[in-house]
Amino acid sequence: MPDLGQLLGHWGYLAIFVFVVLGNMGVPIPEETVLVLAGYMVWQGHLRLATVLAVGILGAVAGDNLGYWIGRKYGQGAIERYGHWILVTPERLEAARRFVTRYGSLGVFAARFLPAE
Repeated sequence: MPDLGQLLGHWGYLAIFVFVVLGNMGVPIPEETVLVLAGYMVWQGHLRLATVLAVGILGAVAGDNLGYWIGRKYGQGAIERYGHWILVTPERLEAARRFVTRYGSLGVFAARFLPAE
């Protein structure tokens, strides 16, 4: 992994946006670390707070919506076809379906913030 300080120093707000979008899509990258580092760079005077906040919020909204759209359009087929590569068994898939059926959108909302294996 490249040095995040150098990455932010070179790419600035674009790097923040890309990391936050990918992180909110579900890609396991250190988006929170990038935001903390961006806050430090604001404190040092290298970035502007209002712009970091706007980029972070827009990136989070874009990533959530893009991840939802991709999952809605391709998720079921992709999980059934390639899920075994990431240890998704038919039993785990059925358990997830039961969870969503039982708890609905509140369960999905809560599960979004819980780490899992």
